[in-house]
Order: sequence, then C-alpha cells, then structure tokens
Amino acid sequence: MNRPRLTIIVVNWNTVSLLRDCLTSLLRKEMGITHEIIVVDNASADGSPQMVAATFPSVRLICNNENRGFAKANNQAIKEAQGDYILLLNSDTVVPDNRIFMEWLSFMDRHPEAGASGCKLIKADGAHWVGDAGFKPSLGTIFGYSFFLSKLFPGSFKGLFLNYHVEAAAAEVDWISGAAFLVRRTILPEVGLLDENVFMYAEDVEWGCRIRSKGYKIFYLPGLVIIHLVGASTKKHKEGIFSHLWIENLRRLYQTFNPSQPLFLFDFIFAAGLLLRSFLYLVVYMASGKDKWRYKSKEMFSYFSFLALKKRT
Repeated sequence: MNRPRLTIIVVNWNTVSLLRDCLTSLLRKEMGITHEIIVVDNASADGSPQMVAATFPSVRLICNNENRGFAKANNQAIKEAQGDYILLLNSDTVVPDNRIFMEWLSFMDRHPEAGASGCKLIKADGAHWVGDAGFKPSLGTIFGYSFFLSKLFPGSFKGLFLNYHVEAAAAEVDWISGAAFLVRRTILPEVGLLDENVFMYAEDVEWGCRIRSKGYKIFYLPGLVIIHLVGASTKKHKEGIFSHLWIENLRRLYQTFNPSQPLFLFDFIFAAGLLLRSFLYLVVYMASGKDKWRYKSKEMFSYFSFLALKKRT
C-alpha cells in the first residue's frame, strides 16, 4: 500500500461543535492529494468521540481515558501517522478551501531544506491572528516585542511574533503555530517528537526552534489561509491559568536557549513591556469606550502581575 501524502492530526477536548466544523471543512470536497485524518480525543465528556464515529466514518479515532495534553496526544498520532507530511491542526480551525494542501505540499517538495512550515491564521472576522509564527526567545526578540520595535521597524528588529504585515512571499522564521504546523516526516528520527514535558502552550515554539537547531528551515506561507477561532479549549478553564502557563513555558524556553543570560533580564524586560501594553490599552479604552480594550488592558496587567510576583529560582 502506498503511503498517503498527508496525515492530518486533530487533538480534541470537549469542542464537539468546533470539531464537527473543522472536519466538515476538511472533507467538504476532494483535496486532490492522498491523505488520512486522525482525531485524538482527550477524554471529552461532550459526545465528541460519538460524533466523529457517526458523522465521519473515514476519520481514524483514538480515544484517551484522560486529558493527556496537546504534546502527548499529538505524539500518539504521529507515531501511527503514515503520511509523507504530517499536519497538526487545532480543532478550533476551519479550512476555507481544502485544496490549499496541494499548494502547501508542493512548496515543501520544492524546498527540501524546509523541515516544517505554517500558514497565515486569521480570526473569524478576517483579522490576522498575531501568534501564527515568530522567532526564538532571546533578549533581542523579547526587547523588540516588549517595546513595539518589531512592529514599528520590522526590517531592523525581530520580535517574539511575526506580527507585521508580510507579503505573499514565503518568510523564514524560527517557529510556527501549533494550530497548523506542517512537518516533514523524514526529519522526525533526527529531530524527535513534541516535548511532552510541555502540557500546553509554547510546545510549538520549542519544537520549531529544535527543528531549526538541526539545520532545517521553517517557512511561514502567508498566501495560504486557515481560520483559527483561538483558544476554544482553554476557555473552559478558569481565566488566566493557561495564559500564565504560556508565559511560564516561554520563560523556561528562554532559559534553555540562553543559558548564559540571567533570567531576571527576561522577567524585567517582558514585565515592563506587558505593563506598557496594559497602560496603552487602558488609554485606548478610555478614548473609545470599547470593552475589548478594557479586557486587553486587564489581560496584560494579569500577565505583568504574574511575572512581577513570581518567585525567582
């Protein structure tokens, strides 16, 4: 039996309606390439496994008896994946045109130096979702992000995120979002799987930087678009818990990537940037009266407080 060109892995936890929409978008018409879809369900209690089995019989379903998190669940499926390329896809995504995968895989075929690639992620209203690609955590990228230098002067400063407008040409980055992470199967024996010590958040940053450390390139392809509804699973948790977990994981990765740099520099620069953002969002809220800016101000201050009050190790 010939190997499929693409394996799509979707990890799900209690997002039955979103998962249905995601799978429907993948299967609404022929992709034009051989493929397989694997859904890993992390002990959902909302009928997700039953929905997949009844509505999408062509999808392979793996059911866990506990929530194993993003990395472990994806690694489960990666070990069983048959595709030449493997796409990690969030359950809260919708693919507007499933024939983009032909173009996506064609790009990878033409660029054997590429170990992985990602696409442009947009919100439901069409706005660009900041966080779909970026650069390795370092003093430079933390500083560029914290004080808006990467946004104001993208040609001179890199930030944590590729958060400025990118034209249709492919851009080389250090990592891409785990919401739509395409990896070349043949690099996995050398690079390894996702870090299972990271339960959730920043595992994509770590994996991307590890792929880069092995000499492979990672590309961001803004001409390919997927809708990301952002954070559907985490909204089921208490506000802030997983956001703080993301900062904690990023802090740990910074320490791993920069062992000679004192960690307090990360804390100080990042916390200052978060406080500045909180203040600026508050100013915008007071001028506009729009609640979204008040929420953003509160969110940034929560992140700042987490870093400012954290016990140092």
